[in-house]
Amino acid sequence: MLTSLAYLLATAAILLIAAGLFFAADRRRHIPLMFAAFGCDMVGLVLVEIVIPMASGHRDPLTGLFKADGNTYWTYIHAALATLTVVGYVLQIMSGRRLARGERGVLLRHKKVARYFVITRVLAYITMFVA
Repeated sequence: MLTSLAYLLATAAILLIAAGLFFAADRRRHIPLMFAAFGCDMVGLVLVEIVIPMASGHRDPLTGLFKADGNTYWTYIHAALATLTVVGYVLQIMSGRRLARGERGVLLRHKKVARYFVITRVLAYITMFVA
């Protein structure tokens, strides 16, 4: 049940990011869509890394990542991509806030980081199903 909710939140985040990209030129739509995607991803992150492991009896949320059995390389690849995605969110929020204040000089950087962010987020989404 909780795992299904995590998949649903990740799918919602991907769809919200796609909508945010579609409306990139319209700040009134782009910003709320991207913040909603961030919210879905952060709730999903807390669910997967804290709530589900604790519901399974683990006291340390990272125990599952470092256990000797059951993990594949996909698990580690997914963890790295998910971490890069969170870093991407932070960078995009920082440059997006500057853009919203009228600092047009950061637009090119915002677009460049957006490319890497979208790639890491989509790859993290795909690897979520095989990890």
